[in-house]
Amino acid sequence: MGTSVSEFLRLLTGEHRVMVLGGLAVIAHGLSRATKDADVWLEPMGSVDAWVGVLEAALARSSESLEFRCLPGWQTLAGEALRANVRETGIVRVLGLQMPLDVFRRPNQLLESDFDEIWSAAAAHDDGTRLPDPIHLLATKEETGRKHDFDDHFYLLLKARAQASALLMAADVAEAADVLARFFDYEVGRQGLAHPDAGVRGIVLKELERLAAAGDTLAAEVLKEYPQG
Repeated sequence: MGTSVSEFLRLLTGEHRVMVLGGLAVIAHGLSRATKDADVWLEPMGSVDAWVGVLEAALARSSESLEFRCLPGWQTLAGEALRANVRETGIVRVLGLQMPLDVFRRPNQLLESDFDEIWSAAAAHDDGTRLPDPIHLLATKEETGRKHDFDDHFYLLLKARAQASALLMAADVAEAADVLARFFDYEVGRQGLAHPDAGVRGIVLKELERLAAAGDTLAAEVLKEYPQG
């Protein structure tokens, strides 16, 4: 049996920040489903050279025969070709573990510069990794064209709505705008219009009007339900 993903990640988490993504992250958030690979986000560091160098050092310290594969086609690459591919795709696959491990420098729909903010809001695991919150994970599941990502996205969307609604209902006027900046849709708006503070309701109303003006028909329906004046 090959080295487990968790054993390999310990070679990284001793000195570097790593967040769990993909199926493992959704499972950790409570969705019951299987996964055939693992996805993590290794902090981007200052350059692709430095980032790839950390992974190369981890491979050299592993007791298993591991190799890098890169897109397209998960072909074997090394050296400058590997670095050029990471610059273009933001991802490298490690093969030779118990399951394939996809390590991201730039996850789907996110930027390298997003890492610090997402890390600060993520939950710590005992193995040294962190789990991003549902709102941040949502972006990584968008526009992939894969059915399991659609299912994951829907599950995370429901969790994000519940999280944002709970935060909004506990917020005062000074806090409400920050809550809505993190996540807002028609359902959070519907909940927010029941807030006891008229000032918070006013902020929510403006956000719903903005969505409706941009063509969101569900936000428009919520506005029709809300008594005006």
